[in-house]
Amino acid sequence: MDEPKPPASTVCSLDEAPDAWRGYLSPAEIAAELDRLLPRIRDDALHARLKAVRDSLPMPTPKDKAD
Repeated sequence: MDEPKPPASTVCSLDEAPDAWRGYLSPAEIAAELDRLLPRIRDDALHARLKAVRDSLPMPTPKDKAD
């Protein structure tokens, strides 16, 4: 029987990976998306709740808004 070969690259645990690698948006990216969506939301209650969430997030940088 052949001996197992070592992996081609090192193993990375998912809990050690940065958020972007796990598919999560950063707070600045979420804020930028909410900035884009809020003007289109017509339901007053939903708009108020999402605006409160948006107001709790950091302001996106100009680089974030360009993406």
